[in-house]
Amino acid sequence: MKILQFSAIYAPAWKWGGPPRSVSNLAEGLAANGHEVTVFTTDAGLEADIDLMRGRPVLRNGVSVTYFPAHFNMLGLAAPALAAAIQDQASRFDVIHFSGVWQPTFPAAGKAARRAGVPYVVSPRGMLGPYSFTQGRLKKFLYWRLVERAHLRRAAALHATSAMEYEELSALLPSVPVFNVPNAIDTAAWRRDERAAAEWRARHGIASDIPVFLASGRLHHKKGLEFLAEALAHVPAGQDWRMVFAGPDEDGTKANLEAGFAAMGLRDRVVFCGQCDTRELTILYSAADALLFPSRHENFGNVAVEALACGCPVLLSDGVGAAGALAKLPGVKVVKRDAKEWGTAVNALIAECAMWAGRRAELANAAEATFSPRSVAIAVAAEYARLAGKT
Repeated sequence: MKILQFSAIYAPAWKWGGPPRSVSNLAEGLAANGHEVTVFTTDAGLEADIDLMRGRPVLRNGVSVTYFPAHFNMLGLAAPALAAAIQDQASRFDVIHFSGVWQPTFPAAGKAARRAGVPYVVSPRGMLGPYSFTQGRLKKFLYWRLVERAHLRRAAALHATSAMEYEELSALLPSVPVFNVPNAIDTAAWRRDERAAAEWRARHGIASDIPVFLASGRLHHKKGLEFLAEALAHVPAGQDWRMVFAGPDEDGTKANLEAGFAAMGLRDRVVFCGQCDTRELTILYSAADALLFPSRHENFGNVAVEALACGCPVLLSDGVGAAGALAKLPGVKVVKRDAKEWGTAVNALIAECAMWAGRRAELANAAEATFSPRSVAIAVAAEYARLAGKT
């Protein structure tokens, strides 16, 4: 099939977190499975890259990608050349897949797809969840009523990446079909590195027998990190440990975390690493004894799969969209957001450190089988074929 992936952001714009990784992993998985995949995107997050070819297709890991220049205005991300390209070329494709919502170029592109008779799929990627609607409430309410709802109602299908999102979308837009396929995670990029992990611990003065807990991702209120200080206070005083935060501070959460751990007398147990690239995160996942992921609301939860791929157990909240799928895998525990219950779960993880040290490969294999780009692309392509009448 000829597939167009239409996204406001794309690899390697890693500053935007999980979405560019998820979209690029899916596109590359589809290409690896023999489909002709084209990506139309913008240079958002890549503005400083003077070598980036703008407006001309480049081949990236088997995918034809065109980065169009863009700028932000009061309505969002404006990309006139991107809008013009989809108007001209929509008829080339068997299916068009939009990733994201709340972007002014998307409804116009949807109209172009309908005019060309090409079915389109929309992946909201968590942007239509209850939490999202509380952010910029008035602006979103107006845009939803005037623009976004009509665009989504005309979609051939909506793509949910978790059971939680499936339920949210089905309730919000009951007339539109929804299919549930998880995010694709490039598990091959996340490989445990014992040597680098030992070197990282040595640089930070952390012995091999001291449990290390990691929180990976942006420091933001939505991530629900602030109650970790109270949860870790439940660890017996005689047990040493370290809490590592890897991610950019987006809303002052770092200061709140520092204050919270200081109030518990635990500030000296905390390490902030700032934003990390894939290599740096791989080392942290390898050095950690568990990933702590207490998010209030998470559409999917890429970091949990990344950690498992590196053989790192995961403790996550029931607010993480992929919790249902992840709970079926070894090394994963799902606990509701309660500091006392998380304290109990953390103590259990400490007791299990030696056990999981001997089962790293099992965790990595489970992540590969469930979330690899090839596996996910097969499932998504089957939905495309059905919508395009090619089954």
